[in-house]
Amino acid sequence: MSTSSIESLTQDTKDELKEKRLEENNEVEVEVLEEKVTMMDLNDIRGGNEVLSNFLRSKKEVKWYMALLGLRIVALVLCLIAFSILAACEQRVLVNEEITNWFSSGFSVKTPYEFHCYDYGEFRYSFSVNVIGFVYSGLQICYLVRFLVTKKHAINPKLLGYFNLVIDQALAYILMSASSSAATRAHVLRSYWIEHGAHKFIEMANESVAMSFSVFVAFALASFVSGFILFRFN
Repeated sequence: MSTSSIESLTQDTKDELKEKRLEENNEVEVEVLEEKVTMMDLNDIRGGNEVLSNFLRSKKEVKWYMALLGLRIVALVLCLIAFSILAACEQRVLVNEEITNWFSSGFSVKTPYEFHCYDYGEFRYSFSVNVIGFVYSGLQICYLVRFLVTKKHAINPKLLGYFNLVIDQALAYILMSASSSAATRAHVLRSYWIEHGAHKFIEMANESVAMSFSVFVAFALASFVSGFILFRFN
């Protein structure tokens, strides 16, 4: 074989080796690109999942805040009814009393008695607690409406959650105490004064007590919802 043919074969072999190397390099580059594309797709999917989960989470949170708003409105209305009834709870009755002195065997006179809620400490206690519950519920309603409109908290949500939980539970217990004491006083008055015509006063007192117990239930439920929002979303 001549020298020229050997050189041509050697040149062909070199060219084939170069082509193989180029093909191998291209395959490596393609694999690297495929890996990068795959990683980008995974990141996009993860990012999309995070956005979706955050959206669903915020949607659930808004629903619970709307439920809390509903309970606040119920508590506000019931507190207003409870202390308004007590404020208007008054009656004047005339009671026959027997009077005896040294020159007479005795005679009967009509003695007026006036009933007002502020004459009894139990009713004053219930009145004051319901006024506090009314003011507190009104402030909470203003804050919740602002949050549902702007979707932003004006106060640290965790700090606000602990505050709501503590105050709701405290008011619920105080309302139970005030309602129980007012119910006891209404029962004592009924056992004697119902015979002397004090029906209106006692019935209104009982209605106020019933509303006060209902406020207790509303605040107890609000406490549960506040705690759920605190430990679930904050």
